[in-house]
Amino acid sequence: MKYRPSRRTRRFGIGAAAITVLAGMNGPALHRFSSDKYHAYKINQPEYKAENGHWDVVDVPEQYRINTIHAALLHTGKVLLVAGSGNNAKNFAAKSFRSVLWDPEKNTFTNIPTPKDLFCSGHSQLPDGKLLVAGGTQRYEKLKGDVEKAGGLMFVHNEDPDKPKTLPAGTRFTGKESGKTFVSKDPLLVPRATKKTNPKTKKVTVSASTARVYVEALRKGRKYQTGTEDNYRIAGLKGKDRQNFYGIAQKLSFDKKDFQGIKQAYEFDPVAERYIPVDPMNEARWYPTLTGLQDGKVLAVSGLDEIGQVVPGKNEIYDPKTKKWKYLPKKRFFPTYPSLFLTGKGRIFYTGSNAGYGPDDKGRTPGIWDLKSNRFDVVPGISDPDALETSMSVLLPPAQDQRYMVLGGAASARTPSPRRRPGSPICVPISRASRTGRSCMRRRAIRAV
Repeated sequence: MKYRPSRRTRRFGIGAAAITVLAGMNGPALHRFSSDKYHAYKINQPEYKAENGHWDVVDVPEQYRINTIHAALLHTGKVLLVAGSGNNAKNFAAKSFRSVLWDPEKNTFTNIPTPKDLFCSGHSQLPDGKLLVAGGTQRYEKLKGDVEKAGGLMFVHNEDPDKPKTLPAGTRFTGKESGKTFVSKDPLLVPRATKKTNPKTKKVTVSASTARVYVEALRKGRKYQTGTEDNYRIAGLKGKDRQNFYGIAQKLSFDKKDFQGIKQAYEFDPVAERYIPVDPMNEARWYPTLTGLQDGKVLAVSGLDEIGQVVPGKNEIYDPKTKKWKYLPKKRFFPTYPSLFLTGKGRIFYTGSNAGYGPDDKGRTPGIWDLKSNRFDVVPGISDPDALETSMSVLLPPAQDQRYMVLGGAASARTPSPRRRPGSPICVPISRASRTGRSCMRRRAIRAV
């Protein structure tokens, strides 16, 4: 008689087959689940933590949550988290500037009063354990379609050799030809004119001084823009001041307005847990780089100035003993936020990494910079230094070897795509809110000697 399985056997067989099919379908998921469980177990073992460290998710209370832009470990073991306005134009308009001090050991947080918008400032450790913070945001950028008032750069001249003059924010400038009025957004100190006497002829020559300030039209609308150069009368002046002080501006229009920097500088005291104002920098800087030097002083480089232009190579040094800044005698141009490292010989190594503001063909090549002679020796090895914009650089251990890794980056939208060579990083197109470029996957180790 032909064998016929019982109903119970058939049900068991069908169930087993179904389980086998389900197991096959869910096998990868089950494997991942078990692998994740084992990984979590492994990284939480004491011996693993001792050798590799450990990541933890920190639950930050609502009142201390900020969009941290800068972070610095202090000698007290606490971490200063700096947001300023946190890349938020509404916070900037409300003058809501934030810093938070985090104690990792106790996992506690403290709000720190923040005197200015330190969003995109620079910072560097000082020999006494304080943290130097300099620069920041005076005004947010506006893309071309978002500009509501015509504006631009006003050059203010003074032909009086006997006195300077401070013009307050809100000073009005009216064009002699156009009749259009523009208002300064910030106070401006116009130095006295220079006076020279010819020792032979005794003839006195007076040269007008010049200062610059950003101005905007009084009202919104295209009809308030200008297209040509004009001389501007300054409202509120009397007597000879009406002749000695005047403005000159080129086109005042609806072009894109970049971020604008500030001159203010502070030392953060980790013990007192507060910002202490020091002398301001000579140049306003948004997105500068601050680098500590061998003698304890700090170098400040690049950044966007008070009118949104890249500081034209005017670098300066902060002396923590005098709390003052002094220009370097010679200029050296860098794009905003260049990656600068102090080498063993006291020179500065520029990896080529930068934040991108500035000409495509200037200050993009890595090299060793001697501050005393201003000599700059190009460091070869990067096949396409024009693609280091927004890349990252880090000093590799041990620090004594003076080796640096450069990774990531993108080329400026204005830079033609380079021809790829064997061994060069692979770049793929990317699109961002404000610019288009190429994202480059790279990992290069460079040695500074």
